[in-house]
Amino acid sequence: MEKNKIKDKKIIFSNNQGGKIAALILGIIILIVVVWGAIIAFNKPSVKDALTTAANTQIATARVNVKTTNAKSKMYSNYVVGPDNAIHITMKSIPKSDTNSELWGNKDYVYHRDGTKKWNYIKQNAIFSEVYSGYKKLYTAHDFTQFSDDAFKHMTIKSNGFNGYIISYKGDNSDVIKSMQKATTVAPTSDPQSTNVKNIDLRISTNRKEQLTDMYYKVTYNTKKEGTLTLHLYDINKVKKLTVPSSVTKNAKKLNFKLN
Repeated sequence: MEKNKIKDKKIIFSNNQGGKIAALILGIIILIVVVWGAIIAFNKPSVKDALTTAANTQIATARVNVKTTNAKSKMYSNYVVGPDNAIHITMKSIPKSDTNSELWGNKDYVYHRDGTKKWNYIKQNAIFSEVYSGYKKLYTAHDFTQFSDDAFKHMTIKSNGFNGYIISYKGDNSDVIKSMQKATTVAPTSDPQSTNVKNIDLRISTNRKEQLTDMYYKVTYNTKKEGTLTLHLYDINKVKKLTVPSSVTKNAKKLNFKLN
């Protein structure tokens, strides 16, 4: 038997050596993150480029929360636009009023209930389809090409980690206010009035491809009578399924409704 024969061959690192390897790996990871972050920062688009590209985002499905307040009441509206012409709308006011209602719709039927809490339904038709299409256009409008160059100059853009970009503005600049009014109106006027608006808080998020992913704005008016308007558009193209609950369909009663 050879004297130098190794019976148990093992590779063993000392605690000090293992610590150095761990530190080296951590340093490489940090370096990669820093370099990648620097690349993102240097490649950050301008406000104008990001918004005009985001304006091309095609919105098939989304969720929208709308809140209006004034000296006398608050109104909360929630809209969910799903695939295949599905829609869910809830409206609630404080104090409670006749506007409190809920609606479900799909390609075949429209279900509705008001303060009575009793569900009714009618067969889907062209008029209702046009109405709901109008809702979708109104609450998902995002034609940022309507922004003026002066408005772009007052807005800021920053990287949102590795997710994309956030464009924001908070203040009373009339160029930004008028531009936002044009961008979020289905049929914008050539020169919307901004004199009754006190200020606007605006945040628009895009992904790395500069596609719109989220939009929030709050408009504060000059008088308590007009109050505020807040809109949050989110889950853009992420609503994969929207089905009328069986608790609605099984209890709904058909309405005798005829079109002239």
